[in-house]
Amino acid sequence: MKVNKIFKMAAVGLCALVALSGCIRETFPKEGVITEGQLVGGQIDPILKGIPSGMLSYVSGWEHTDFGYHSVGCYNDHACKLIACNGWTTGLPAGYNRFYASAYGWGYSASSALASHVWYNYYPQIKTCNDFIVMFGEDENAAAHVGIAKTYRALFYLDLARMFEPLYAEAPNNPNYEAGVIEAQALTVPIVDENFTEDTAKDNPRATREEIFNFIFADLAAAEEALADYKPTSPTNPSLAVVYGLYARAYLWLGGFEDGLSGALPQGTDAYKLAAEYARKSIDAHGGAIMSEYEWTNPTTGFNSMASSWMWALVQSTDTIINNLYQFAAHMSPEATYGYAPLSHPGVSTVAYDRLSDTDFRKNLIKGPETTFAEFAPYTLITTESEFDSFAPYTFFKFRPAQGERVDYMVAGSSTLPLMRCEEMYFIEMEAMAHYDTTTAWQKLYDFMATRDSMYACMTQDLIDEIIFQKGIEFWGEGIVMYDMKRLDMPIDSAYQGTNFDPDARFKTNGRLAWWTYCIPQGETQINLGIQCNNPNPSQAWDPVLPTEGN
Repeated sequence: MKVNKIFKMAAVGLCALVALSGCIRETFPKEGVITEGQLVGGQIDPILKGIPSGMLSYVSGWEHTDFGYHSVGCYNDHACKLIACNGWTTGLPAGYNRFYASAYGWGYSASSALASHVWYNYYPQIKTCNDFIVMFGEDENAAAHVGIAKTYRALFYLDLARMFEPLYAEAPNNPNYEAGVIEAQALTVPIVDENFTEDTAKDNPRATREEIFNFIFADLAAAEEALADYKPTSPTNPSLAVVYGLYARAYLWLGGFEDGLSGALPQGTDAYKLAAEYARKSIDAHGGAIMSEYEWTNPTTGFNSMASSWMWALVQSTDTIINNLYQFAAHMSPEATYGYAPLSHPGVSTVAYDRLSDTDFRKNLIKGPETTFAEFAPYTLITTESEFDSFAPYTFFKFRPAQGERVDYMVAGSSTLPLMRCEEMYFIEMEAMAHYDTTTAWQKLYDFMATRDSMYACMTQDLIDEIIFQKGIEFWGEGIVMYDMKRLDMPIDSAYQGTNFDPDARFKTNGRLAWWTYCIPQGETQINLGIQCNNPNPSQAWDPVLPTEGN
């Protein structure tokens, strides 16, 4: 493609003010201008970085959790009770957990800031992908880079499809909830592609499950071809292994349906077989690396630096850090002294801790009720016994402040955070196979767990429950497991005897929680008249179980 044509397309794409579908906020490039000199110089990579850079930015500063893509994952992990904040057990206010909305099921309505937070963490990035595809889609020399943009776009739409498709859930406090789910059944989100115009954006209905997954698979097919021989030059650039990994995630989700609404899409066992197939392709393409105990537990580099198994990651740098609170480490690294984490004490539930074997090395990073400072010292940056004792039991020291820096938030917050790890593919393969070949799935579970616990022995006959439990420990804080629990209609119980969830976060359900499905924000539905049916409001669908009933 000639430079002058690219430049003209960039001018059109970046100067038009489109007030819809997440495009209210221009994110590409951050300075708002692409010069002809940049394009002539062939600086496609720096321009492409606008996508991952946007994933680390904030939407409006409405809450200190507004730090980009991984903040949505944290909300989802709190919603499915994977994360329990323990600071309240030491007398600190429970509100230091700034993800309380998802822990309590508060503020999920279409008019809420949370709905907008999720929506506008995705659609501006989709617009960035679209802009890049428009500018370079016809340039043969940029084929791999366009494949990267389409891989990102597939990631975004896959997340959105899973978060916004309503699946049945009990809602005792909302008698109209079930009818609302039926009305919106199999609807996901509007598709905005590179051919989108202001006129079409104003009348852009929600795509059906079939429509959006066909769109996702088309992007992945194009990316698979474009990235066949591509070797990533940056952690933020996906490889062929990532493309296969997204296929695996997508087919795993479709495996949860046997309702006939998917049309020509595979579902049920057919989809699970494809999920296992693509998970194995991803493992093979990546090389099959699994994080070692050293990589997991290193106090300086643990989960803040690229590791052997990481296929794809975001890199937070001093250029993208706003202050000491709008960053992942402030909320998820208890050793970082400047944020909420040393006050909220994010960790695991007591039942999860008790269920983990003492020989599982991941348990070494969780402060137990009897853990001494001497026992924990090899695994922590904390240097004094009194500070260690101030942390509540069940706090999880998984995510370390960068470079082991605890005080300087610019350094400590400059972490690399995973978007996809090879370990997820092992879990997708074993869970998918558990639906049609339990013998092989059991063996794959034992094979993987041998890398975590040399003495591993499963204490339950419920294979899928054990897989999801172990996946929850493995991916704690990475925003992955809620999708599995939603698909599998899994119940939650945070109101058991001896719970460490604070009183407003205690629920006991028979299946999935209503607030695992988001509403489309009101600001979007007011502009996009094509959205005729929104999801029902899941807020406070359940009352928390009183402590006297917590059994």
